[in-house]
Order: sequence, then structure tokens, then C-alpha cells
Amino acid sequence: MAETADARWANRSSLLAVLLAGGQHSRAGLTQQTGLSAATVSRVVEGLLDEGLVREGAVLQTGRRGRQGVVIEVAAERGVAVGVDLGGTTCRFLATDLLGHSPRYREEPTPRHLAADDLADWLAERVRALYADAAAPDVLRAGVIGLPGAVAADGLGVRGATNLPQIEGDLFTRRVRRALEGTVAFGNDADLALEGELRHGAARTADTAVMFTVGAGFGAGVAVNRHVRGGPTGLVGEFGFLPVDSDDHTVEELVGAEGLMRAAREAGLDVATAADLFVDSSPAARAVIDRFERALGVALIAVTIAYEPELVVLGGRVSASIDAAMTTRLRERVRRRLPACPELVHSELADLAGALGAVSRGLTALRVRFDVAADAAAAVRADLELPTLLAPAGTR
Repeated sequence: MAETADARWANRSSLLAVLLAGGQHSRAGLTQQTGLSAATVSRVVEGLLDEGLVREGAVLQTGRRGRQGVVIEVAAERGVAVGVDLGGTTCRFLATDLLGHSPRYREEPTPRHLAADDLADWLAERVRALYADAAAPDVLRAGVIGLPGAVAADGLGVRGATNLPQIEGDLFTRRVRRALEGTVAFGNDADLALEGELRHGAARTADTAVMFTVGAGFGAGVAVNRHVRGGPTGLVGEFGFLPVDSDDHTVEELVGAEGLMRAAREAGLDVATAADLFVDSSPAARAVIDRFERALGVALIAVTIAYEPELVVLGGRVSASIDAAMTTRLRERVRRRLPACPELVHSELADLAGALGAVSRGLTALRVRFDVAADAAAAVRADLELPTLLAPAGTR
């Protein structure tokens, strides 16, 4: 019976998913891993060789008897993914090839003074520069950009970007999309940070997890059954909007660095950074931090009621000041009111969580462009070169 078009596509998808996960594979090994017949594997491989998407490499020893087979490997330079984490103070850019290898990382201060169109042009210029580093013919490109606000299901509308209000609406996102080739997608920065932790960091073994990003502002991402959720308007997980006290202060106003510094000025405190407040023993500083802790406790109770996560990952530059004693007190707040309490853990990916999550989604988009089924594309775990990426900034 002749192979149908659907069957041909499914066979190609199955084989590519194995190859895109990395490693060395002979045709015999691909037959074993995919469950396809040797003839089908040969036919798919020959087609991919003709397209230049895979190539034959060195001879690989296989099996207990030392039988040999030629290595089939992906032409990784045929695709480039760029992940961007556009923060209120710093913008981080990470590019990799189709296998998640050869990482190129940059970071720059976010030019917060620029209007929406100028900020879009600034960002697009830097993404294009990373694309240009991968100049192979017929290269496919995918960029995923994390934003400090709720991103609607249409992938363009932005709300609640208190730290970069000029990106609200869709003027900024549409201009970026027009300026860049290939696939361009946008996501909430906390959602993408959680994506990074799910794939490569503190949440790698969790099915249900929440991420709090405590930086210039406050963001939260939610994953159920390892799927990061957003909602029609992107408001799922936006616990920063929760009111905390009778003055209607929100969680974000009380825990983000900008809110902390504003409270410090109002209290007459002379501190250079939000982190200084956590080590200042004066009554005024303690009052600011007590409000911080109370607000974070409100968010923790809310996510526990809503999702009962296994763990909550703490990320963002302010979270580094949350010590073990405060973590214990936060969990006690939850236990006094609820029968369950998630673990509280610090991010393993630090400042790179958002960019890693973004580039992971970019790689998934590239796999789909190369005809891998969406579910299989998302399930592939790229072997990103994390030791290189997580090295101190001066040594990368």
C-alpha cells in the first residue's frame, strides 16, 4: 500500500524529533528509536539529505558486536532562535542554532526613555545583529520576546506594563514584528522565566509550579501539567494586581524594587538599592520590609488556593535578598490559613531564566517550521550549553 501524505508527514516528524534532541544516530539507531521500518527511515533520511537539513558524519560503532553505521546529524546552522528578555532595567538577548548550541549572549541597559516605535527599532536592530551571526543559506529564524506585562492570546496586545508603559497596546509589538524576518512571538516575562526553569532549572521535575519574578516590578507565571498558562488577555498569574491593604496598595507596588525605593524615600531612608533595605536594621527599613513580606505572603496564599503548586520559584534581582528565615516565615503565613503549602525555592538560572525560556520557545517554533508535530516539537529538550551561559558575566 502506498504511503499517504499524512503518513509521510508523521514519519518525517517522528524522525526529526529524535534528531533535533541531539546526539549521534545511525540509520539503524533511528529505526530502533522511532519504531519505523528501516526502509521508511532510509526514505525519510534521503529526503532530508536532499533538503540539506541533515548530513552524514563520522562512522559510529553500534551494538554489542561493534557494527558500524554512518552518523546522521542535523545541520544545526539551518535555523537560529533568539530569545529576548526585555526588562524594566536590563534587556537580555540569547541566540542559539537549531540544536540549542553555539549560544551567543548579550545584555544592555533598557533605554526606558524611548517612545514605543523607537524602543521597537532599538530592540529589532539587536535581534537582527544576532540573526546575522548565523549567515547560512536558507536559514530559518524565530524570535521570542518576553515583555514585562500581560500579553493577550493574540500575541500582540499588552496590558499592565507598569515599568515600560510605552509598550502597552500593540504599537510596539506590531512594529517589532514588521521589522524582523521569520517567526516573531511575544510572551509575558514571568511566563518565559518559568518556561526556562521548567526546562533547565529549579522546576525541571515539577508538574505544577509557579514563578514569582521580583525585580523592578512583580510578575508571576503558572504552569499546570508542565504547560505554562496565559489566558485570553494574558492575566492568568498576574497576582501583582492583588490589593494588599486598606490603602489599596497592590502586591507589585509593595514588593517590586521601584515600589521599595519609593517607600524608602517616603520614610526618609538614604539607601542606594532595594537590597540595602533588607540589611538595614532601622525601624523605618524594617517597616518597609515587613510590608514587602506581608504582600508576598498574600500572593503566595493566592497561588496556593488557585493552583496548589508543588513549588514556587523565586526569581528576579530582589528575590536574592529573600533569605531562609523569610522563606520560613512566608510558609508559616500560608500554613496558618491553608492545609497545604508549596515549597519555596530560588531560581537556578538567575538572570538568564527569561532569555532561556524565550529561546526554548523559539526552538520549538523552528521545529514546527521544519514539520515536526507541535506536541513533539514542544517536548524536545534542547541540550543548551548551560555551563557556558551561567558563567559569571565577565567570563562569558
